[in-house]
Amino acid sequence: MERKRVIRTLITLCLMGALVLVLYMSQDHDSSNPHSSIPRETWINGPKGHGYAVLNNQQPWKQCYTCHEEKGLGGEVYCQSCHDQSGAKVVIPKKPL
Repeated sequence: MERKRVIRTLITLCLMGALVLVLYMSQDHDSSNPHSSIPRETWINGPKGHGYAVLNNQQPWKQCYTCHEEKGLGGEVYCQSCHDQSGAKVVIPKKPL
């Protein structure tokens, strides 16, 4: 009987420790931002970052603009201003009529 109690106590302590670890690790995560788990520099310049997303998502009005507008950043204007600042010469795809 004593052995079962010790095992249950160890399991309980392990589960409590795991819960504390999960809560601690999730403090820096913004669930409303799909890019929050990736450092900004990696997202902008990384091999699977912004350029990869743009090349594989030719419909930014469906994904990017909606989210950026909800965050108060603006849609197409936000993208264009960033491109202008960086000197990138790109044509942003327009939403079909």
